[in-house]
Amino acid sequence: MKKVFLNEFSARELRDMIEGGKIDSAITVFGSCESHGWHLPLGPDLFVPTEIAKQAAGRLSKTVVVPGVPFGTSIHYNQYPLSITLRFETTIAIAEDVFTSLIENGIRHIIILNGHDGNIPALEIAARKVKDRFKDAVLVFIPAWWNITGARMKDTFDVWNGLGHGGEGETSITMAVRPDLVDLQLAKSQVPEDVIALSEFATIIWDIKEITTTGATGDSTKATEEKGRKMLQCVIDYVVDLVGELEKREWKYDYKK
Repeated sequence: MKKVFLNEFSARELRDMIEGGKIDSAITVFGSCESHGWHLPLGPDLFVPTEIAKQAAGRLSKTVVVPGVPFGTSIHYNQYPLSITLRFETTIAIAEDVFTSLIENGIRHIIILNGHDGNIPALEIAARKVKDRFKDAVLVFIPAWWNITGARMKDTFDVWNGLGHGGEGETSITMAVRPDLVDLQLAKSQVPEDVIALSEFATIIWDIKEITTTGATGDSTKATEEKGRKMLQCVIDYVVDLVGELEKREWKYDYKK
């Protein structure tokens, strides 16, 4: 497979590719290091979007992948060992600096691929701050890859559209990416029915110990590697189609005169 990660290229290669128009966009990956229940490792929020970005960039001609940020804002998950959690201000600052670095080096089209729910508000703030400073930059935010599979693969899942923290979907896709790190013998069904019922138009600011005894939610007992492979392909296809469409539009999306 061709090189796609930014840190695999030399400075000379990057200079020539940027100046020659061979690179014009980057996928930035943001993850976390936190409990996902007894059956999963701490790293799905990094492993999964990294694999999505790698495979998507492999199918795109002018896109590189920035190595993922392995930590995120995980204050709502740190009741189980062992969350490395950043303050919201830290996540904002890291993201803002990453986006700014890319833009100042000539890559002005940025896809923000997030793997962790706690990062969502911070990444949007960072993106909006950078857009305010660099008006001609294009920043496209994919806040929750799991919403793509939840919406497009409803017939695939048995419980709650596959949703949950370490639930049916996340366990399945981790099995597709890192099967060696998943122990389904420890999987448990813990669907937060009350939170779901109350959340149609409101968001309950819960702490993980209020809704689970293991650090996971959803029904991981329904996970399979086959479901995970389908999920992985679904999100990769979405990213490729999204970037391809933006390229066809020459990265323009403004009103039509």
